[in-house]
Amino acid sequence: MTNLATARFYLIVATAGGVLMAFEILSARLLSPHFGSSVYVWGSVISVFLAAMSLGYWWGGRLADRRPSMVVLGTLLLVAGLCMAWIGFAGQPLIAVVAEKTGSSPWGTLLAAGLLFGPATIFLATVSPFAIKLATRDVSRLGKTAGHLYAISTIGSLAGTLICTFVLIPLLRIELILGLLLAVTAITGCAALAEQLRQQKLLAALALSLLVAAVATARPAVLTDESLLFKRMTPYQTLMVEEHDGVRYLKSDRVQHSSVRLSDGLPVSRSYPRFAAGALLLQPELENLLVVGMGAGNVGTYLRSQLPELAVDYVDIDPAIPEAARRFLLFEDAAGITVHVDDGRRFLAASQKHWDYIYVDTYIGNSIPFHLCTVEFFREVDQHLAPGGVMGINLSSSLDRPFARAMLRSVSEVFPSVYVLSVQASTNQFVMASAARTRLPVTALEARATELDRRWHFEPSLGEIVKRHSRVDLDLLAVEPLSDQFAPVNYLIRFDAE
Repeated sequence: MTNLATARFYLIVATAGGVLMAFEILSARLLSPHFGSSVYVWGSVISVFLAAMSLGYWWGGRLADRRPSMVVLGTLLLVAGLCMAWIGFAGQPLIAVVAEKTGSSPWGTLLAAGLLFGPATIFLATVSPFAIKLATRDVSRLGKTAGHLYAISTIGSLAGTLICTFVLIPLLRIELILGLLLAVTAITGCAALAEQLRQQKLLAALALSLLVAAVATARPAVLTDESLLFKRMTPYQTLMVEEHDGVRYLKSDRVQHSSVRLSDGLPVSRSYPRFAAGALLLQPELENLLVVGMGAGNVGTYLRSQLPELAVDYVDIDPAIPEAARRFLLFEDAAGITVHVDDGRRFLAASQKHWDYIYVDTYIGNSIPFHLCTVEFFREVDQHLAPGGVMGINLSSSLDRPFARAMLRSVSEVFPSVYVLSVQASTNQFVMASAARTRLPVTALEARATELDRRWHFEPSLGEIVKRHSRVDLDLLAVEPLSDQFAPVNYLIRFDAE
């Protein structure tokens, strides 16, 4: 090969490796709106890619021995692009159908990943054995040639992983990224066919069609549903904002997280954020609040409607959350309100501040962060509570389910006093915990509620909230506390859904 031909050849190998790994990272985001971002999703994606790559290596090696030519290599890359184009046009509807038919089960995740991403991965994986065959001129140097090409392919894979993870997904729409990968694949196929492209008219037409498809795929999706105001796939989730009958709803991976009435900017009547006011029964002199998991900012907004001097810190790992809250959910920055973009646990560990009330709202949906469910996390919360402080959590699970029981057991390992309040018209539980050595009896809570309801006018009233008190004997919860070493959160949630 000439120097130019060699550089082109190496570029093809590196680009194919980069596209393959970027495609793998992107696949998890394509699945997440219907299957979440749990360990099952990543396990399915990795398994499918490993299986498809193994098949591609095997088949590519056999094909390279029979027909070792750049034309065949270019054809394989263009067929890989054709499989990717199919994902761009039919991927989301297919994922939705599989999720519906399988109940978004782990096996459904594996099936969807196999149907969508397996074919393209097989064809992309054929590049490495083909490249080794085409580059080998001296069998005595086969090891060196193979090592050289695998190094180049791996460097390309590393670049594809880093660029997709840290540049493309945070900055671009998912359709645009998929269109970009499709275009790069088509161009790489053309590079392999460079010397034969004029003679290979059918392949040239296919390459041109793929570039047209890449442009069509990259175009922003038209929001045909008038109720859908906003949709964005972020590095953490797929966010949607919908409006129905004067109420706007924030959804994450199709699970509702927040609701805001357009008439006053408050959460819908008797929705779970309103139960956060129950913490006043344990600490009526709230001066500051930390909300881990911002959502629409409902909890802080609602409490400040009655306690206007309350200082509120919000922390959320996804910068798109506060952006959506400001643009669509009537959240307003004001004196005493601070928004932090960070992981909740990391934020607490780095902070020297103490709060009267720490409210954690990250326990909804199929992708609950396990590190915010463990005894170690609750100890971190305890260390950042001011004297007399309260931790509150919104738990989207009924008390008879394994996840709720494991969470209550874990909370009780750290906090001596734990209270559970059942949210009206919902399976949600509002859990309050404090370092007080003695739990207040229900009669004492009722007396406090009566007194405080004269001072504030929450809806539901504190008196109504107390009536939702659930009697739970934590000593009888024969489950192991969740810890950093063992927290099978995804399994427990999956078990809840069955």
